[in-house]
Amino acid sequence: MNEVQNFIFEGLGIRGAIVRLGDTWAKVLAEHRYPADVRELLGEAVAATVLLTTGLKSTPQISLQLQGEGPIRLLLIQCSSELKVRGMAQWQNAAADEPLLGQGRLTVNIDTGEDGRRFQGIVPLAGPKLKECLEEYFSQSEQLPTRLMLTGAGNTVAGLLLQALPGNDASDSSFETAAALAGTVSVDELLTLPATELLPRLFSEFTIRLFEPRTVSHDCRCTPEHLAGVVRMLGADEVNSLIDETGQVEMTCEFCNRAFRFNEAEVTRILAGETPGPTVH
Repeated sequence: MNEVQNFIFEGLGIRGAIVRLGDTWAKVLAEHRYPADVRELLGEAVAATVLLTTGLKSTPQISLQLQGEGPIRLLLIQCSSELKVRGMAQWQNAAADEPLLGQGRLTVNIDTGEDGRRFQGIVPLAGPKLKECLEEYFSQSEQLPTRLMLTGAGNTVAGLLLQALPGNDASDSSFETAAALAGTVSVDELLTLPATELLPRLFSEFTIRLFEPRTVSHDCRCTPEHLAGVVRMLGADEVNSLIDETGQVEMTCEFCNRAFRFNEAEVTRILAGETPGPTVH
């Protein structure tokens, strides 16, 4: 269930990918209590970010960030080349029928892992739906016709991506035909049908080559080493001030929503170069 599969249309400059996440999605949500509409949008964004990662070469890390003036203030999803994904949302209560996104911007950051080379694309939010915003991003920033189908409702999230490859013949109507067919997929089909059954049914007039599935896992980086590094980054003056005020140093991970606490003895060990495990709350 926690898999993504790439596919291509034989003889055409079109690629695709399909993703379904169950347990991995549950771990993204584990300690959060998002409202249903925020949860659905976050699920779509997690599925979309995994799909975007499948189209990149080398060993990149990709982050998808939405910042808006609507109820969703920030949506941030990160996925590595190993398909380890994490995500979070910051929101405020919405008025009835108020779009979640409102005015804002979509930012895609790509870290290629090659000599610090990073790329960033920023576009205004093109509409109230995430798929519309991402399709517009690819149209403006990458000049690649793209079609996305996303669902983030329930305990499973899923997505289907079609994309014209660089050098695709703009006069060829194959992509428009394939995109129209992709638009006929139902939520139930996207969530439940195996790719080996769904894709031949959906694109019956094309020849599809389907590649082996890859596992997608949850990634939260709250390791003792990472947390100790954050304490050292704060510096001795700052952490000692916190110890004097509260008797401890506490950090909350916005991705997993867990609080980590170090007492005075543990802070002393960290500043001395050790890596004690924190108390988790």
